[in-house]
Amino acid sequence: MTAPLRQRIKGLDASSAAARLTWMVLPGPELDDTSRALLERGIGGVVLFSANITGAAQLMGLTAELRRCATGPLRIAIDHEGGHVARIGAPVTRFPSAMAIGATGSEDLAYAVARAAGEELASLGIDVNLAPVLDVASDPRNPSVGARSFGSSPDAVARLGAATVRGYRDAGIAATAKHFPGHGRTPIDSHVDLPTVTGGLDELRRSDLPPFRAAFQAEVDLVMASHVAFEGLTDGLPSTLAAPIMKDLLRDELGFRGLLVTDAMGMRALAARHAIPEACVRSIAAGADTVMPIEQQDEVLRALAAAIESGVLPEQRVEEALARIAELDARLTRSGDSRAPRGDGAMLPDAAHSGLAGLVAQRSLTLVAGADLLPIAPSTSVAVIEFASRRASPVEELDSVAPTVAAALSAYLPRVREVIVRPGELAAASRLAAIEAAAAAELVILATRDAYVWPDECDLIARIAGSDRPTLLVALRNPYDLDALPRTTGAVAAYADVPQTLEALADALTGRVGWPGSLPIELERMSGLT
Repeated sequence: MTAPLRQRIKGLDASSAAARLTWMVLPGPELDDTSRALLERGIGGVVLFSANITGAAQLMGLTAELRRCATGPLRIAIDHEGGHVARIGAPVTRFPSAMAIGATGSEDLAYAVARAAGEELASLGIDVNLAPVLDVASDPRNPSVGARSFGSSPDAVARLGAATVRGYRDAGIAATAKHFPGHGRTPIDSHVDLPTVTGGLDELRRSDLPPFRAAFQAEVDLVMASHVAFEGLTDGLPSTLAAPIMKDLLRDELGFRGLLVTDAMGMRALAARHAIPEACVRSIAAGADTVMPIEQQDEVLRALAAAIESGVLPEQRVEEALARIAELDARLTRSGDSRAPRGDGAMLPDAAHSGLAGLVAQRSLTLVAGADLLPIAPSTSVAVIEFASRRASPVEELDSVAPTVAAALSAYLPRVREVIVRPGELAAASRLAAIEAAAAAELVILATRDAYVWPDECDLIARIAGSDRPTLLVALRNPYDLDALPRTTGAVAAYADVPQTLEALADALTGRVGWPGSLPIELERMSGLT
């Protein structure tokens, strides 16, 4: 730390220091008085969600206004993972999921996607991406990881994750390795409750840490700590409150020197057991550099300021965190003026990036079973039973996007009938329509989105798959659908439902392209699919 930097940090009062240690969220697409007041207090960062974004021009204006109102360097972050975790719609490119990249096995594609996505984010004034997910997908019971992960092999996740970090870095975006030290072996979603991982430190080192080690070698800027407890390591606490994870393991053993941020402190894994303001203080004390309170921002700032003033948060710990924050802010302030706009959006939409998304989609498609059903002849009557998007995890925001599978297929096949199975009050009518359409078709395509999580969808699929009609199941998100659902005569993993994936799927189903992808996870029952 340079002498001027040390002097600036020491010159901060408790209130200003507390503001630098936190991130804020906005209530909508415009700044309100509360948000302006937080910016004037010197808040360190802003996390954007889909509720804050109505379009590219509005987003560029918002990021520029945020920086104009800030009294110091301001990090603007977003969850832009690809697949079904995205916050920005058109004209930003919707890339397939991390697991789609995992199915290609290509580090070059992982790098290219991150570089392209990073360039688009930078053009909109965003400088931190809360990605990639480096969790190794080990437990299908937790839908919050699934297709957000590159796969179930620690080595593959490490290779592809490191390439992704390099891509973002070369685009001028700070990447975030999450969710340290790993969320992949958890049976439940930490948005909902506190997961506890068993197996001890040796298993953690073997199964979960290789991707993070690789990301550190690739010079990732941030790490996000998870709200996951680890038996024998965290004494029943989430990692975000545990010094053995955030200090002993991350800093001392693995040698990470970048910025450590918490996952959102309002998630049920933490907030159901701890008061958020006090938990934020404890998290900084245990080794976090910044906290994401999301809720109760004023209360969090007061609690942090009081803890700094009273010495509950030691001066050395606070200075250490502030120094890491300042170092990252300095790297991100390209022009030297922290309040200057950082992007004009002129590159959007980008045809080359759209083509890249299509290439990833096509190379990821995996035919698991049912080669004898394909290609679909133009004369075949096809019923496409597509299950509407449902939020299997609170991390999801944007709904699935057009075209549907049936719409994509209709470009090539004249006899396609579509039924969208919807939850809620429309469920009964759409279920009946699905059964009738399947009975009348020569081929049934079941297009699922994490159906294994929803018993009502599993029941309907079992009924349709139990008929004598040839049936092809297409998993549009987690390929765990292929493992958990009744055996069908054919099975395809698509890993995403972005437009380019559905277009590539239609091409493959009609024989225009092949099926080059490989399953990046292990499925127990694949031998039963014929």
